[in-house]
Amino acid sequence: MVDLEGLIAMQMLHDYEPLPPYTDPRSALKLALPALRPAEQISVTESAERNMRVNVSGQWQPFRRDVTPYMVEPTDMIASRTYRGLVFCGPSQSGKTQMLQAALAYTIASDPGRVALFQMTRDAAAEFERNKLSPTVRNSPELRNRLSKGRGADNMYQKIFSGGTMMTLDWPTITKLSSTSIRLVLGTDYDHFPESIDGEGDGYTLMRARARSFLSRGMVVVESSPGAPLTNESWRPQTPHDCPPVKYGVLSLYPQGTRARWYWSCPCCGSEFEPSYSRLVYPDSLDPVEQGEAAQMRCPHCKDTFDHLNKRALNAEGRWLHETDDGKTATLGSGKVRRSDMLSYWLDGTAAAFSSWAELVTQYESAVRKFELTGDEESLKTAMNTGQAQPYQPRGSTSEMEVTLQGLKDKANGNRTPKGTAPDWSRYITVEVDVQRTYFSVGVTAWGEHGQHQPIDRFEMNTPPAGAPGAVGPGERGRTITPFDVAEDWQVLVELEEMEWPVEGTEYALRPLALSVDQQGGGATTDNAYAFYRGRKRAGQAGQKGRWFITRGRSGKDLPDRVWLKAPESASGKRRVAKDVLTLNMATDRLKDAVATSLRLTEQGQNFCGIPLWMEEATLLELTSERRTAKGWEKRPGMVRNESFDHLVMARAKHIWLKAERIDWASPPAWATLDDANPMARFLGPKKQEEPETAQTPTPMRSSSARKDAAAGWIVPRENWL
Repeated sequence: MVDLEGLIAMQMLHDYEPLPPYTDPRSALKLALPALRPAEQISVTESAERNMRVNVSGQWQPFRRDVTPYMVEPTDMIASRTYRGLVFCGPSQSGKTQMLQAALAYTIASDPGRVALFQMTRDAAAEFERNKLSPTVRNSPELRNRLSKGRGADNMYQKIFSGGTMMTLDWPTITKLSSTSIRLVLGTDYDHFPESIDGEGDGYTLMRARARSFLSRGMVVVESSPGAPLTNESWRPQTPHDCPPVKYGVLSLYPQGTRARWYWSCPCCGSEFEPSYSRLVYPDSLDPVEQGEAAQMRCPHCKDTFDHLNKRALNAEGRWLHETDDGKTATLGSGKVRRSDMLSYWLDGTAAAFSSWAELVTQYESAVRKFELTGDEESLKTAMNTGQAQPYQPRGSTSEMEVTLQGLKDKANGNRTPKGTAPDWSRYITVEVDVQRTYFSVGVTAWGEHGQHQPIDRFEMNTPPAGAPGAVGPGERGRTITPFDVAEDWQVLVELEEMEWPVEGTEYALRPLALSVDQQGGGATTDNAYAFYRGRKRAGQAGQKGRWFITRGRSGKDLPDRVWLKAPESASGKRRVAKDVLTLNMATDRLKDAVATSLRLTEQGQNFCGIPLWMEEATLLELTSERRTAKGWEKRPGMVRNESFDHLVMARAKHIWLKAERIDWASPPAWATLDDANPMARFLGPKKQEEPETAQTPTPMRSSSARKDAAAGWIVPRENWL
């Protein structure tokens, strides 16, 4: 009798795959041995030269220390057991990030352990992984072979390597910087970290807490170009390597460390000195490119100059000198370095391997010219921070650069253009409206060639227009307007479109080329502004090619431009978004820098802002109501009204949006001329008499003989044919 149950059981066994063979214990031991091996007695730089490949013009080649000799000491000190922290300040494209990559390669191949690299944002961490970390690992055989193959071993933000190295790519949040122990903590672009991580403290202090449990083996390394502005305009160095005070970033940490600077030996006299942009000499009369090509470094000792071709050799022989406790300088190995548990390094941009002096000078001088042309300091700040590795002090934040009441009064002397009249140099007019609780504050600005401008009128609109709720007839006493609440009150602004201002010394008057109103305020101001914009858009006076703009000020870093036209961002949920409304966004800090510069100018010329005598002291005070601080522009204590200052900011925004900065005044557009071709200009003089038309002799009808002549040739001569 057949055992059916046995057959069924045997069939079920055949349905399963056979078990894998036993693993050879020697292979498991081979995988475990790297974790048991002690750290190699090798420097970080030597480990990088042995194990890491770098991308050189599309070719993956072994890492070489002679490309950036100034990075050897800071890189090797990452493995120090004497110091607990390392701070490096330097220009962009100087090898700072490659120092961190060398530290990662050392941790993977020579001294396995827990390591975390912090980028400024999550997106920046993902980009670093895609464009730098993963390509380096793939193209470095030793690192690639150590990358684990298991599930979860090679993710975007986490990588595990044989030997016990666990690497994470993080970004500064209190969650990432809490409740975990990390032996090596690295931070790149530190000056773009938040000043305070979720209100718990600065990034470096929180990083130190993560490595504290590893005692002398723990290390925190941060690098960045300086980004924080100076906080003390009157600072003077007290020690050889003293650092100007800043509120946050690498230069706020630098004074706490050993304060190292990079030194060269002069090829002329042999004396040591620190290369810096301030020691570059070049002609003042040339254009930026020619100035860059002529730049040379001047030795502070022998006063001789030498060119950029010497930089590679000078870097090869250069060395870091740290401060001592007695205010002198010494090498790190001398034993005389000032006592601190932090190493700090500061490299000037002139010594960077990947940028030439010609590039630095051209970038800086071009930024200076742009500032003089537009009043915008952003390019100047970039040239100082990322090119020269120097902190930047906004020009409007210094006491001698402030706009003062007395300075404005002095500037107004002699400017007798009456209120409501544009100066004789005017070419177009803009109107700016600031929204207040019970009135619209209106400012009018006249613009001339090369950005010259002047306030020409200032008044308030506080009477509701006809048809608005509660409006009364002429001569009757009614309510004042409330723009925050009543949308119909905004219709009073329509009359501004047809208002005109005579031009002094001419027979022309100008209507406004562009008008703007602020969309920010209390109550329903934004909704009312949108409704007004839509109405003017239907009337053909707003939109891409219209005259009306609604404006919104934007503060902070990383703004796309000085001004940009854009609909509100999309939103989720039940919130409705006005996609049919285009807002003129303004980078207020940059625009206010430009306005303040124009107000300080005392000689007529590029971007000069005239101050007429008719402006009262209260109005002039509004132009001084704000001051540049490390955080941006802020109201001075006790100042309430700032409408005049805001009017000039909105006027500058429209001037930029109209591309008036780029006008070729030898051939300006029609709207920037003072003649009949300007659609905003009206001739006020007597109407020109038209000359009577000259009677023309009628052309006789062609005869039959003429038609016969036409057959012989295609041109028939006749009189009065044109």
